[in-house]
Amino acid sequence: LNRFIKLSILAAAVVSMTGCLTRIQTGEVGVRVDASKQIQGAELMPGSWNQTVVGDVLTFPTKDITVQLDNKTPMTADNSALADFDITIVYGINPSAVAELYSTKSKAFHTYDEIEKDTYLMYNYIGTLVNNAAYKVIRKYTNLQVADARMQIEQEIKDSVMEQLKTEKLDAAISLTVVQV
Repeated sequence: LNRFIKLSILAAAVVSMTGCLTRIQTGEVGVRVDASKQIQGAELMPGSWNQTVVGDVLTFPTKDITVQLDNKTPMTADNSALADFDITIVYGINPSAVAELYSTKSKAFHTYDEIEKDTYLMYNYIGTLVNNAAYKVIRKYTNLQVADARMQIEQEIKDSVMEQLKTEKLDAAISLTVVQV
């Protein structure tokens, strides 16, 4: 009976501890937050199991994050507004820059998805950069030229955003892979 009680206590302890582990999934990077709510500087890589008895582990998707900008109305060179101008952007975060981006950049640059339960680093920031770049680039073309120059517009928007990231020394942390108009 004594042995049964000991095994029961050990089994209960093991079962309760499994709820205190977080596994970092493929395509994500984790960051440890200690008990005093301080961000630890080292990233936790995919596949690792991390205890959450003391502190917490935040996970961030780093690959193929999609930003959708819908129903924009940029002005063209002939002062006519385009109707229903949509842009899709796909970007990625360098896994080794996750802790720095989360701890040093404004929280307003990131967004939290309630459905997926994920924090997307630099989501709002990239959306703003692409929106501003699109308005500047579209201003170079007349209303009739925009449809024919779509591929060139996409490349100019991408180049403009990458230049902005470079001036802010974020080009090593963020990579823009697709801009689709």
